[in-house]
Amino acid sequence: MAWMDRLRERIWGMAPWDAGKISDEWFRIHFEYAADVTHQWIGSVLDVKQSRLLQFGCGDSVTDLGIVLRHGARSIHCVDVMQGYRKLPEVALAQLGMARLPAALSYQTIQPGEVLAGQKPLYDGIMSWSVFEHVNREQVLPILRDLYQCLKPGGHFFLQIEPLYYSAYGSHLRRFSEVPWHHLLASEDELWAAVQAHRDAIKADEADLALEDLGMEKYKRYIFDEYLALNKLTADELVALVKQAGFAILREKRGDTEPTAPIPEALLQRYPREVLVNNEIFLLMQRPA
Repeated sequence: MAWMDRLRERIWGMAPWDAGKISDEWFRIHFEYAADVTHQWIGSVLDVKQSRLLQFGCGDSVTDLGIVLRHGARSIHCVDVMQGYRKLPEVALAQLGMARLPAALSYQTIQPGEVLAGQKPLYDGIMSWSVFEHVNREQVLPILRDLYQCLKPGGHFFLQIEPLYYSAYGSHLRRFSEVPWHHLLASEDELWAAVQAHRDAIKADEADLALEDLGMEKYKRYIFDEYLALNKLTADELVALVKQAGFAILREKRGDTEPTAPIPEALLQRYPREVLVNNEIFLLMQRPA
């Protein structure tokens, strides 16, 4: 029970951990880089040590663990439609030598599009890391409006997406194909054939924890199905939707990636160049007081 975990932690302290034990590159990137970038943005407008936070789409929740351990977050309620976070105790033990998770973390499995407003007291801040490209397009605005209602007036929301769909590797299939814009140049059948033909080991920084559970062939199907479900939002479309939901944008940053190969002329005739090179977007928003 959560209250027992908090009591035990208050009496005996948080379980010890050692980042020197980290051997998995996926874990390291999310525990360090993603946690630090999230804190740089949300921590610039609120004190995570005194705030109640919601992580929308926590995945394996390694980033949340990093925000707690590296930056002292007091409370992060983590929600996701999947249950990848159930492996976190095992992963934290293997990568950090940490025998139990911090009491600051709590978890909830939700249904796609489930209304969260009213389930918990209002939050000081909301975070979402590489999630909204996976949300059904018709649900994006209703979910943003729901998250707006989950925030205290004056509360803040940090949202990041990488990679954006029309960028060189926006398919999320780079672990199987290094061809830039492969998903925009090939048919679905051709792309799936390229994924199936991949025989090399997945690069360490892209070998997420699902690979261990599924094995390579099921993992290929899982990642390809994720590609098929991408909502193809552009940065401009996302910005328009968050404004429509009522958020005020306090800060915005877009990251472009110039691939080594030239952009195919056929793509430049179909899409604006800025959309093809725009790989990432960061947004810091606020529910007006």
